[in-house]
Amino acid sequence: VFWQDNIDVDNMTYEELLDLGEAVGTQSRGLSQELISSLPVSKYKSGGFFSRKKSHGDQCVICQMEYKRRDRQITLPCKHVYHAKCATRWLSINKVSLQKFN
Repeated sequence: VFWQDNIDVDNMTYEELLDLGEAVGTQSRGLSQELISSLPVSKYKSGGFFSRKKSHGDQCVICQMEYKRRDRQITLPCKHVYHAKCATRWLSINKVSLQKFN
C-alpha cells in the first residue's frame, strides 16, 4: 500500500485495510513521556497583590481558558507557555521536534 494523506478507507478492500494497518503500525505519534517531563514546569503568578498592573487575558491557547493563580504551566524551549495538563496531552499526541522551537 502506498501511504498518502488522502487515503479513502471507505473504498478499500479488506486486504488493503490489513496492508494499511501493517504499514501504519502502532507507533506513537507523540513525544515520549521522558522528553515531556524534562520540560520546565512552573506555577502561574498573576500581577500580584500589590501590582498596579493586573494580568487579564493571559490564557492557554490550547484550552482557551484564562490562567488562574497557581495553575501549573509548561514552558517550551521557544518560551511559549501552556497549562501543564494541556501541553502534556497535546505533546503526547502530536510529535513535534522541540529543536524547531529554539
